[in-house]
Amino acid sequence: MAIIDVSDRKALAEAVEKYLGAFPGDLICALQLWYEGLGGQGVPNTDEMAAVVDAIANVPGWTDAGVARYEKYGMQKSFKRA
Repeated sequence: MAIIDVSDRKALAEAVEKYLGAFPGDLICALQLWYEGLGGQGVPNTDEMAAVVDAIANVPGWTDAGVARYEKYGMQKSFKRA
């Protein structure tokens, strides 16, 4: 469970946009954002990850970057700063 209720799409979108606005990198995956940006605990379920992916995809200035390998998260669908 994340600190933000992912079923509240408006609150999720606001939290994701705020986090990505301050994020220092140019590449991120939904799992990284789940843990580091939303304070997620445990393993997120499919619906939670889908909500986070959708929220990232709708943030202006971020585009789909395909799959990338992350040291902490393995192979993950990623987004890059445009």
